[in-house]
Amino acid sequence: MHFLKNTALTISALTLTACMSTQPPVITMQSNDVYQFNDKSSFALNVANMTRKTAGLSDVDLPENAQFKSNNALVGAEYALAFLSDGLIDLAGSMGAQSQADRAFNWKPMLVFLGELNEQDLDASALNLVESGLKETFNNIAGTEYVGIARSDNARDSNNFMYFYKGGALCNAETRKLYIYTSPEPHPHFVDYDPAVFNGSCASAVKIEVNGKVNYNGEVKDVVTMTILNGYEGFDSIAVATAGFSIVPKEYGVWGADIKYTVPAPYVVHNNTMYLFSTSNRSYKLNNSVR
Repeated sequence: MHFLKNTALTISALTLTACMSTQPPVITMQSNDVYQFNDKSSFALNVANMTRKTAGLSDVDLPENAQFKSNNALVGAEYALAFLSDGLIDLAGSMGAQSQADRAFNWKPMLVFLGELNEQDLDASALNLVESGLKETFNNIAGTEYVGIARSDNARDSNNFMYFYKGGALCNAETRKLYIYTSPEPHPHFVDYDPAVFNGSCASAVKIEVNGKVNYNGEVKDVVTMTILNGYEGFDSIAVATAGFSIVPKEYGVWGADIKYTVPAPYVVHNNTMYLFSTSNRSYKLNNSVR
């Protein structure tokens, strides 16, 4: 199921925020709030809301119109209101807020996994949940296997991890540029990169976060999101194969790059079913258990 469409011709690598050396990132709990599913909202909208990572989504009659993008007028109005309520703010702060608002509306596709995390060892517990979910996800894709994940060496980076997979129609040297690191020196961006394991794989920079909790089917679970920041080729196959949930916006791409990927409407996938953001809670069963 490949309905992604390239809308430009050039690819830009993810720009990592740089500067001073710092410690590797550690996954922390963003919130302890428990999201309760709203019976008046679609399944798709409830899943999006439980992540606390999307903006501009609503249930509509035509799912193609479910996602609202930020615009200068709206953003300007938001900052005018902030000015009136909070007093004087400096220009740099306003511009930073606008960037944050733009990014909130222009969110990236993500995989979502639910589990009961050990809060005394949250980082390892969250990472184990994600890796377990990724292994199961790639088991659903014929000929492709999950390889592993490497942690960024700098907490200032946009991504905190890079994940790797290889094989099958999804990742081969004829259609994809494979990730290769040949220097005898340690990898300059990852603390645990093993060339013997990761070389020859496809890769995506990701942001893994624990965003809160959800009451799902009567059980309170931690919500762990893995936002995909680049390496979008073939992501539609990964999204429909997810062992957890996937949430895909109508348009996405690397920040600052010309290339964009589009789908007819934003959607959620869970349990081999695609859900749309619609007032009728529209969904479609996906026929293939192995893609």
